[in-house]
Amino acid sequence: MNETLPMDISAEVVSLRMKIFLRSPLRRQLLSRLMRLLDKTGGQRVLEMVADDAIGAAMRHAGGGGGAAWSTVAVSETHAEVLTETGLDGIHLADLPLLPFEDGTFDAVVISDMLEYVKDPTALMADLHRILAPKTKLILHVRRRRRSLVGLFRRLAGLTDPTRPMVSTGFTPPELFDVLKDGFDVQETSGYGRFFTEFTNLLAELFSGVIPASCEPAALVEKRLRRTAVVYTVFIPLFWLAQLLDTVFFFLPDHHVVLRARRRMLWVPRVTPHLRDGRNIAEATLGYRIGTTIT
Repeated sequence: MNETLPMDISAEVVSLRMKIFLRSPLRRQLLSRLMRLLDKTGGQRVLEMVADDAIGAAMRHAGGGGGAAWSTVAVSETHAEVLTETGLDGIHLADLPLLPFEDGTFDAVVISDMLEYVKDPTALMADLHRILAPKTKLILHVRRRRRSLVGLFRRLAGLTDPTRPMVSTGFTPPELFDVLKDGFDVQETSGYGRFFTEFTNLLAELFSGVIPASCEPAALVEKRLRRTAVVYTVFIPLFWLAQLLDTVFFFLPDHHVVLRARRRMLWVPRVTPHLRDGRNIAEATLGYRIGTTIT
């Protein structure tokens, strides 16, 4: 587990983080897609493993979440403290890829912005398969690994969370299929975050000097968050313009993938079959859907 030093998280810090979230179209797009694929959860046991505390809190209050028994995974003590101050309960520290739950504990799992930080993603999927009840669902958000100007600019600007080193910059469709294929069947995929929205969000982070969804020290300081909130307010017209341009240039690829997969009864290692033209099943099916889904 990548531990960070615990900080005193005030209610004002949490409030500012939520305000910034509400002004971020990219993060709100993610929430919308997660909730649509999760669907109704009344009476179910749901585990959320979401690095963005604002999205984690919003998921519990969004439509379809009523009556569910929620649990939350935190990946550091600071993350757990932020989640606690946000008002969430059922918080568990975990040293991924291992999870501190009994077999068959949950009916659904939502995981976002986590897989890229795990050294063995397949091992995490295996443990998720273990803690899910039979024939239940997994909602997964990952970055789509590809060469892009946004990724280049982010690296040049040094906009990374120093408390949480990234193991992988994302996943290609074949890589994602390989991670899931032994225990899950993909039912639906949805993309979001085209170039202009991604780039505008990058500029907002650059001008504010903070990654507001992270638990880096700067993102937990009230003064820095107030400045960030002002920056995101100023950027509202630019966010609107970016969304309009993404609509016009609809053929540009998405930078993120959100999918729903169904848990198979058994976790059985499978060999990826190949077609006559040399493509594997992921490239022919999952890759096609991820690359062309427009929502």
